[in-house]
Amino acid sequence: MRTIHAVFQNDGKWFIARCLDVPVTTQGRTLAAAKKNLREAVELYLETWDEPKGAKQPQEVYLTSMEVGA
Repeated sequence: MRTIHAVFQNDGKWFIARCLDVPVTTQGRTLAAAKKNLREAVELYLETWDEPKGAKQPQEVYLTSMEVGA
């Protein structure tokens, strides 16, 4: 068992779920469905590709909003 870090965004119809530790993104109509789908997708990813050798779990993760000029 391991801990992953994820971001969930609601676009009005779907919850988009992105894992910050491995390249996995999925969705669900509810937050609960998106969490379930992300858990399954990350488990499948790790079963198939595992983690790169020497990869370390981050000790702390900070999430913030920032403004950029565009």
